[in-house]
Amino acid sequence: MAILYLLPALGWGVMPIIAKLTNARPINQLLGTTTMALVMGILFTLFVQPSYGWLHFAAAFFSGCFWSIGQYLQFSSFQLLPVSEAMPISNGTQLIGTTFIAAVFFKEWSNMKMVGVGMSGILLIILGIILTSYLEKKGENQQHTAKKGKAIVCLLLSSFALTIYVTLPQAFQASGAEVLFPQSLGMWFSSIVLSFSKREETNYQQVRKNFGTGIAWSAANISLFLTIPIIGVAKSFTFSQLAVLVSIYAGLIILKVRKTRKELQIISLGAALIAAGILLIGSIK
Repeated sequence: MAILYLLPALGWGVMPIIAKLTNARPINQLLGTTTMALVMGILFTLFVQPSYGWLHFAAAFFSGCFWSIGQYLQFSSFQLLPVSEAMPISNGTQLIGTTFIAAVFFKEWSNMKMVGVGMSGILLIILGIILTSYLEKKGENQQHTAKKGKAIVCLLLSSFALTIYVTLPQAFQASGAEVLFPQSLGMWFSSIVLSFSKREETNYQQVRKNFGTGIAWSAANISLFLTIPIIGVAKSFTFSQLAVLVSIYAGLIILKVRKTRKELQIISLGAALIAAGILLIGSIK
């Protein structure tokens, strides 16, 4: 049963690595992911057979549209930064965004103790993000600095869109099985619309290579849905955010990113601080 609790973290943690290993363009990574997510969403819905209200369906559909925008930008950042550097920025800023919206708009922080714990968690995550980006070599050339700056802009815009993806269904009190199909439909629809502006980059062989990316994402998403009734929303979401640790270490090992011993030590410290921040924020939900 423990493996079920960790499947969301494993699925979302390895998803960007699978995408990177295909060496596909971002639009093909997105099309492959959303196509398989739609297939899995249809199969899951046929099995569970949830009921739909038009407002909840629309909220889930548009949240899927925002996911596609955010995920395309995240995939684009992988062209500029290693996955092990990009994902801490992406996961960390997403968690900060969703936590801020939950606290301010959904009133989940109802007293000063919650505010103190939550702000401490956010500060730990920010410090962790800084440390996981540490480079011992000081002599970065202008081209590398420009690429890194562009990647960070992509990741911040991506996190903004992905934060809306996470919080939009919650704003309309849509949850559970009724979200999965319309959300995957919105993801697929938006990826098709985006592909119209990237026709010269579209390659269906690369799209097929990224079906595995979609399977990893869908496995994480469906397993999160299955764990919520067992251990609750707070613990399920907290465990899922530990995907950042999978992305960091699997990215370093599988993608063979070279780091000095000092860089690895500081990256590990940053990863530990991000994990501590996630657990702190999770403890107040």
